[in-house]
Amino acid sequence: MSVQDVVRSLLIPVKGGQFLLPSAVVAEVTPHQNMLEKMENQPAWLAGIFVWRNQRVPLLALDEILGISAADSAREYYTVVLYGLDANQILPFYAFLATDVPRALAMKERDINLLGDAVPQGIAHKVQVQYEDTQEAAWLPDVTYFENLLRKSQPLVVALHHPVV
Repeated sequence: MSVQDVVRSLLIPVKGGQFLLPSAVVAEVTPHQNMLEKMENQPAWLAGIFVWRNQRVPLLALDEILGISAADSAREYYTVVLYGLDANQILPFYAFLATDVPRALAMKERDINLLGDAVPQGIAHKVQVQYEDTQEAAWLPDVTYFENLLRKSQPLVVALHHPVV
């Protein structure tokens, strides 16, 4: 097996399950500071905007997007900041909350098996992940879907480009 066969990944605990993402799309994981700006008429899928490294970053409300129970406000969370994949960098970063510190994994294609339908569809694809003699269910989120939500919200794009004071 060559190094090219391995994808460095993070298994990220989220409310109701866990996400499996390539490490390359994650900019940083940091303790959540709950200092969110709210926008007027903000969409339900947006928890708010926070300042990270002198930039405004939208925080996705995964409970709204995935249709799962809301986050427990008394719990300690981690903010997972993702790189925007958009080439023109309108939204260079966005984030979501994790319920615990992500676990780093070296994944191979044979370590991931689709659960349910043979054809992945929807916002997140349910998979079985195998590592270190352990098997766990996880979601492979469609980050393009997340970014399209953000891009379609013109007031959000405008708010993100206001200078941080």
